[in-house]
Amino acid sequence: MKIGIYILGLVLTAASLQATACTILLQDKIELPHGATDISNGDRLALTRHYLTAREWTGEGTRATVEATAFEYESNPKQLAALRGEKITAFLKQLGLDKDDIDVDERVIELNKGKIDPDDKWQIGVEFVPKCPATGCQKLCNTPNLPGVVSYAVTADTPGLVPGSNIFTCGDKREPANARIITREVWTATTKEQALTLATNGGKPRAGVCYQIATSAHKYIGMTDNQGRTELLQLLGPEYTTIEVKVDQYSY
Repeated sequence: MKIGIYILGLVLTAASLQATACTILLQDKIELPHGATDISNGDRLALTRHYLTAREWTGEGTRATVEATAFEYESNPKQLAALRGEKITAFLKQLGLDKDDIDVDERVIELNKGKIDPDDKWQIGVEFVPKCPATGCQKLCNTPNLPGVVSYAVTADTPGLVPGSNIFTCGDKREPANARIITREVWTATTKEQALTLATNGGKPRAGVCYQIATSAHKYIGMTDNQGRTELLQLLGPEYTTIEVKVDQYSY
């Protein structure tokens, strides 16, 4: 299942966009206990958040692709994968998706020399993509800060964002004139409220730097304190949170 956890991104085809225009996707990957078929409440919340966001992309709503799997060592893996697919499909239908808008792929995961591939350890994957109108989804490609849109191809119909429109700022005189953005992700298993301490690779706190922290539902922009701490944030889980820090390009 070579697709990242809660990562945004899917290259929409020419058929749906009338041009290879941009990358749009909300994704969830779920790891289940041995033999289990029911997902946790946390996973249900994550799926619900992503569905509610994805259905607002266009007036036509969203489609979902489900990958339901089982490891070869699990009991009756083919039947187990099918049952997992049925269970997640039923939940997506409860959220509001039509059966015709849910595609399910089932497979059995084979071990690699008796070990689980770290990139293929999740038994359920769900991808939400936009349903495009007859005119295509070009407008999504040119909408700043739209959740799920992470890349822009320059074409006649999709020129991309106005230069600099996607660069965040704290409006603070301490912001470097010659800046570059450092990006990383942090995994949150459950939803919680806390401040983060931002540091360099060497462990030195990034004091007084401008940051942007994005969950699937909200973006926080601010300056760290003298110990590198952010404001109090509501981190959503289970999912990855994206952290961007603006630093002087000549200092790091």
